[in-house]
Amino acid sequence: MTIARPFAVAMAALLMIAPALAKNFAVPTKNPAITITVPDNWKTQEIEFGYSARPQDESVFFSVEFASARNIDKMMATNDAWMKENKIKKVEPIKAEAPLNGISATIFQYRTTDENGPTMVDFILLPAGESRVIMLTVWGSDEEREGHGKELDAIFGSIKSIN
Repeated sequence: MTIARPFAVAMAALLMIAPALAKNFAVPTKNPAITITVPDNWKTQEIEFGYSARPQDESVFFSVEFASARNIDKMMATNDAWMKENKIKKVEPIKAEAPLNGISATIFQYRTTDENGPTMVDFILLPAGESRVIMLTVWGSDEEREGHGKELDAIFGSIKSIN
């Protein structure tokens, strides 16, 4: 019994300091420009231009997409259709330029409504070299985003330029 207790305490301590499991993505898949990490307990799936991820309660939506210059309009049209499909009212976005982990970013923030009430959608465009662009999307109400704030901060903090 005296050996079992110290062993259990040591194992508990190791579990507390062990890093959280995560899913790592290189974006785009061919000749990547960034890497990004999504919590392992978030459900991920491949979408037309990249990947989407949601926490278990599905309250927040995150995606990372990429397109070449010739496909940017198609990617944006797909996102317009996504907003319509999810009953997100299209409004004029607030546009800002700001660095994201040292990468210049253009942010389009839509303070709008969906079928559940007030919500916010952010489209964040990052240059990806070779006439390509990466777009990050975050959708959720202020409360939903706050509830997953640590996870969203970790996702955005994980974004690293490969170049």
